[in-house]
Amino acid sequence: MALTVRFVLFAVFFLTGTGAIVLSILVEPELKEYYQSRAALAQIQRQNEKILSLTEQYETLTGRIESEPNILDRLIPLTFGHKPRAADTAFPQVQNNALQAETETLLERIENTAAVELTPAWLTRILEPKIRKGLFLSGAGLVLITSIFFGTTKQQRVGVSRPIAS
Repeated sequence: MALTVRFVLFAVFFLTGTGAIVLSILVEPELKEYYQSRAALAQIQRQNEKILSLTEQYETLTGRIESEPNILDRLIPLTFGHKPRAADTAFPQVQNNALQAETETLLERIENTAAVELTPAWLTRILEPKIRKGLFLSGAGLVLITSIFFGTTKQQRVGVSRPIAS
């Protein structure tokens, strides 16, 4: 029973120390690039969804233009900002500076919105050099202490015969 408890404690502490060492070594090239790749993939998927929605809108508009040619004459002033062409009609000019300023502010916010960072907080913490070195040294210390305290027993060391020097 004591040997089983000793083995379990050795396994738990040794694996914890080894895991800490491996994590501190692999965090910089492997895990960092993995999470950066995931963030890039998410951004590409968002862009693809936007392109699909724009394509759908384009197909809808071209279908409407093909079915009703007069709609093109109505879309030109809206799209390009030209004044409508009617000889005897006065078209009012609507100027709402507050609405225009809010629209510009909103568009700037949308464009400046940073991509969602998919890097977990624990990874950004481990990427700090001091934390990384501390994790490596604590893992190495745990492996060393585990080997010292849970290594071979006295009974096993006494049973080993030493060669006699001649």
